[in-house]
Amino acid sequence: MHDKQMGETGIYIHIPFCLRKCPYCDFYSVAETQLGKTESASLKSRFVTALCRETEAAGRKYGRASRNGEERQADTIYFGGGTPSLLSSDEMGDILTAVRKSFSVADDAEISIECNPVTASGEKLKAFRELGINRLSIGAQSFDDNVLRTLGRLHNPADITRTVEEAQKAGFDNISLDLMFAIPGQTEKSWEQTLRKALEPEPQHISFYSLEFMEGTPFADRLEKGRMRETDAEADRRMYERCLEILTEAGFNQYEISNASKGEEYICRHNMKYWSLEEYLGFGPSAHSYMIGADGRGQRTSNMNSLERYLIGWEKSGAAGESAVETFTENSLSEDVCEYIFTGLRKNKGINLRRFRNRFGKDLWEFYGRDVRKEFEDYVSAGFASESDGNIRLTVKGMNISNRIMALFV
Repeated sequence: MHDKQMGETGIYIHIPFCLRKCPYCDFYSVAETQLGKTESASLKSRFVTALCRETEAAGRKYGRASRNGEERQADTIYFGGGTPSLLSSDEMGDILTAVRKSFSVADDAEISIECNPVTASGEKLKAFRELGINRLSIGAQSFDDNVLRTLGRLHNPADITRTVEEAQKAGFDNISLDLMFAIPGQTEKSWEQTLRKALEPEPQHISFYSLEFMEGTPFADRLEKGRMRETDAEADRRMYERCLEILTEAGFNQYEISNASKGEEYICRHNMKYWSLEEYLGFGPSAHSYMIGADGRGQRTSNMNSLERYLIGWEKSGAAGESAVETFTENSLSEDVCEYIFTGLRKNKGINLRRFRNRFGKDLWEFYGRDVRKEFEDYVSAGFASESDGNIRLTVKGMNISNRIMALFV
């Protein structure tokens, strides 16, 4: 069974260009510092053409041209990367035209774009807003110059504030700031100052992530060689808890482990699809999709994480269908259930047991049995979780040990 409204999907578009690769980032991208100006412009032009072809091919299966009863309406569109704001407004317009040509886009669709403070002029932001982009996610990371240098960022605190102000002038009234904590050398005082500075231009949404040393990144290499030290777990948790205190005082409501908004209307609807195990289509190199098959099972595809191969594939195949897809997997029922719980417990509202039964045809505790239920009840008794009003959820205290509790259901 499947309890979401059929016919709706999110669209994720991966823009694989950035000015310079950040040493902590493991997302796929091509750094412009490694390209000449002419080569960069050529690659972007070829990429936009290939991306439009991929979008049109998906539209024949799931969009306006679908003849197999699988048509979806796009109710969220999310430009991630990389640095999507590196594209010109004309290039962004060509992509959105292809999406709207291939899919019916809901009148109230949330259309988000990630933005680097040094790649978004007021003029470009105004053009993006006129294209229908209505949500901006700014990669601020910190308002501390020393921390920004550690992270390899190219902007300074003043650039962040300027970007927010220019976005507001351009007509954006749904602005998010991404912040990071537990960064080597960062003090708890510096983190608190970053939070207070982030609140000054009055964004509607704040994301706050603890630094992870991702395999294959320069940061992970430095950690392994002893050239960088990881923030200890206790300081990490103090920073997290102080963040929640400051945001709550400022009128924000936490709705997911690492996200808070000024109100329900500013919750990131696209990301909620990931945490609710709903459908989304991914376009561009390294993008992932999750769709639900006729049997109700989840189907995951991932695109090749090579811009060169992606471009050659679409240039050779033209309008052909699956040339970007590198892997396809179909979830078993138990895999879908595990993913649903693992992502659902990230949300403050947790998991609604009625919706769980509607989707999977059984009560949650029928899947896991008495032993798991007893262990979960122990966490409830200790104040790490709650079960009330037909929902199970983690408390703020429980979010500090979320992986331990989620492991019950894996």
